[in-house]
Amino acid sequence: MKKLFVLISIAILTGLTTFLGGCTSSSIFTYIIDESYTEFIVMGTSADYPPYEWPMNVDGTQTLVGIDIQIGLAIAAELEMNLQVVNKGFDYVLDDLSQGKVDFVIAGMTPTEERAQIVDFSMVYYEAHQVILTTSENVADYQTIEDLNVNTVRIGAQMGSIQQDLAEETFPLSQKVYLQAVPDLILKLSQGLIEAVLVEQPVAEGYLSNVEGLAILDFEIGEPDGGSAVAVEKGNTELLATINAVLEDLINSGALDTIVSDAIILNSGE
Repeated sequence: MKKLFVLISIAILTGLTTFLGGCTSSSIFTYIIDESYTEFIVMGTSADYPPYEWPMNVDGTQTLVGIDIQIGLAIAAELEMNLQVVNKGFDYVLDDLSQGKVDFVIAGMTPTEERAQIVDFSMVYYEAHQVILTTSENVADYQTIEDLNVNTVRIGAQMGSIQQDLAEETFPLSQKVYLQAVPDLILKLSQGLIEAVLVEQPVAEGYLSNVEGLAILDFEIGEPDGGSAVAVEKGNTELLATINAVLEDLINSGALDTIVSDAIILNSGE
């Protein structure tokens, strides 16, 4: 897998700009890995979840960056194909996969039993804990789960995510606000329209670095989320085997650790 490691090392050194092509529409992004490649593989994602994936202007071009984009590039490179990324709302990405509109999905997605009934999942490539993001002025009022589980507290989570399920299970008495995009939840939190948002820890830390007045509560909820995995169409064993081999190489070589740390730094603006 020589091409895989060349891709990752170059992408890291150049700040993710080497392989960025133009955006062909408001939701489709093209990444040219090698001009000699004649085919594209298509990845589905929901780019509102830094440091996994988010939009960014790089050298005057609006594109998508993050952990999952780098993994998608590595998969495409191993297949000797260029990459297209289709960006949609989180609860549409598996529909696109089932309908053959994309070849695989990487979107910080947890391989739940329900999802595994309609798609096949790769090995887990990253695990994170669930935390609660609130405002600095609310920290003193919310020291326990019980403090949040009252009918005057509004708790937000991304629609269709495991955080939505966790909100239902953990806070049955609270008011729930479920939206498509995490940035919209953070905006409501900053505006005082909700009191808390459930997200993965690296996502929370990214917003903490970029949005003033936010804080992470000093306790985790639930169990670790089971990790993030790549989804492919049910029965696509050939592609799944390639993806697992790429993920295993990234993990064992330490390249994935570098991708994660670089994405967190990029998102923090440091």
